Amino acid sequence: MRLSNDALSRRAMRRHAAERAGAGYLGSLAAAVTAACAAYYFDPQSGRRRRALLRDQGNHMLHQFQDYLGKANRDARHRLQGMYERIVAHFRPDHADDRTIQERVRAELGRLSSHPGAIEVTSEDGIVRLRGDILEDEVAKVVRGVSRVRGVEEVVNEMRVHGDATHVPALQGGEPVHTPRSEFLQENWSPAPRLLAGTLGATLVAAGLGRRSLSGSGMATGGALLLLRSVCNAPLMEILGLREPQDGLLVQKTLHVNADAKEAYACWRALETFPAFMSHVREVRKIDDTHYHWTVDGPAGMTVEWDAEITADVPGELIAWRTVKDSAVRSMGIVQFEPDDQGGTRIHVRMSYRPPANAVGHTIAKVFGRDPKRQIDADLMRFKTYLEAGRDAGREGSQTRH
Repeated sequence: MRLSNDALSRRAMRRHAAERAGAGYLGSLAAAVTAACAAYYFDPQSGRRRRALLRDQGNHMLHQFQDYLGKANRDARHRLQGMYERIVAHFRPDHADDRTIQERVRAELGRLSSHPGAIEVTSEDGIVRLRGDILEDEVAKVVRGVSRVRGVEEVVNEMRVHGDATHVPALQGGEPVHTPRSEFLQENWSPAPRLLAGTLGATLVAAGLGRRSLSGSGMATGGALLLLRSVCNAPLMEILGLREPQDGLLVQKTLHVNADAKEAYACWRALETFPAFMSHVREVRKIDDTHYHWTVDGPAGMTVEWDAEITADVPGELIAWRTVKDSAVRSMGIVQFEPDDQGGTRIHVRMSYRPPANAVGHTIAKVFGRDPKRQIDADLMRFKTYLEAGRDAGREGSQTRH
């Protein structure tokens, strides 16, 4: 027994020593990270700008979080209200007339059939008759779904069933019916489920780190993934870079400016002036008539550089571009300038964007409060102000663009 106690004592001492060594390693790592951050943000030459950028990013993230909490609160309130109404409706007598029942059934058919317009609906005293054409594999789902509609007492199926749509014009085309999926199985989560998942993820991380065991590490890792999924609101496979979005980040926007098309085009074509209204662009340097070198701010104060070329250029009408081969950033797009009847211009922007490291780079950018889609939207609004203010100031003899 004494040997066993000695063995247990030595094992406990070794475990204690290992824990102290691990704590010492983590402490050294934390000290190194702190020293590196201090050197980066208190650099005599660039420290002030970096600290200002960090402060702006923090304020921006705080405002985004406050806005998100408001959306999550409204989303949760609406969901609870809808749940309450559905529950109460089951206990209320339904005195809907046949016309109302028909409309309810037609609305439900849009979620049950790929060709709801091919089905005729009539109702008499709650007895619903279905006529028209339908595909064979949708019959049971349609009849079952219609029978659950509030106010329907009986469903009479008089539809013509077809194995395929080859010789039935009414069944050709149409949209496939997607089976309703749970909120957490969808690619994009609404605000309330995101907040719930993020809170659960943070709780798991805290609980797992407190355990200091293999199970605790697994709990913390799972919580971190859930928290990351909630923050980025994208599939984990894309967040981890294991699957690329098919089209990258796609931005489409139409902007109206109080300037003629030639002036709007000229302002956009002067790419070297982009840093004046694009907050993340540090420099655009002209290489030749169609090639430009871009330097922009990335997450955590890093910079990203690439070369892009103008692929189409019609003065007063459109500009198209794309990044050159093997660039860190992959982007292409087109901007069209369309005059309107009031002397202004509608600017149509369509661009695709893949940040460095594709989905991983986009995830890092979002975590640091630099979501490319939000940035582009904000930059386009600054372009509108830049163009209109510059033109108005030019009329008074002063120039605001620089």
